[in-house]
Amino acid sequence: MEQLITIEQLEELSPEQKDRLRAWWYAINPGRFDLYVVLYKYDDGLKYEGPFMNTGERDFIEDFYTGEALPLLSIGQMIQLIADYAISLGAQWEIKHNWYKHTVILRSVRNEEILVKVSDAELCNALWHAVKQILQGK
Repeated sequence: MEQLITIEQLEELSPEQKDRLRAWWYAINPGRFDLYVVLYKYDDGLKYEGPFMNTGERDFIEDFYTGEALPLLSIGQMIQLIADYAISLGAQWEIKHNWYKHTVILRSVRNEEILVKVSDAELCNALWHAVKQILQGK
C-alpha cells in the first residue's frame, strides 16, 4: 500500500493549489521528520527535487521560509487536511472501504449535498484526489 504522494502528483497542482497546500502545511507547523520537496531552478526550467526530511536544521528552515518547499503528504496528513477542511465548512467526511476500492466523501451537514466524492483502489490515491479537489476550492 502506498503511504505518500509522489513528486509527480505534486506537479499536478496549479500554482494556486500549491500555495493553498503550503499555507495549510505552514499553519499546522511542519513536523519533525516530515518529508518534503524543494523547487530548484535549472537551465531548462524549474523542477522539484527530494524527498528531504525535516530535521530542524538550517536547510529546512531556509526552504520552508523561502516558500520553495512542499510536503510529500502522508496518508495521515491528507486525512488531517480533509478533516480541517470539513471542520471549517461544518461538514462531515468519511472513508468507506470495500474489497476493491476506497471512497472518500465530504458532505454538507445543512443540506446533505456531496461536496467531494472520489474512489480509488489505493487509499493514498483516493485521499489525494479528495485533497486536490479541496485545494481547488471545491
